[in-house]
Amino acid sequence: MDGSADGIDEGTAHEHAAATDAVDADETVLFDAIVVRYESGSDRCTLVPHEGSTTEKLNAWLTADLELVVDLDEAR
Repeated sequence: MDGSADGIDEGTAHEHAAATDAVDADETVLFDAIVVRYESGSDRCTLVPHEGSTTEKLNAWLTADLELVVDLDEAR
């Protein structure tokens, strides 16, 4: 994507916040979603804790390819 000679697509990151279906609108946000879009492969979403130090966030994250994520209602 950046035209580098190594041919690695480093992607473009986007931080995303979405409305939830929480019962109480004042409930705190537990995770932030960071989406990296790739030109040559599946986009990826990483969930990290909303609160905490950088060290805590680096040790508590989950990443998934977006093509593997399914709609909960459709999966039921």
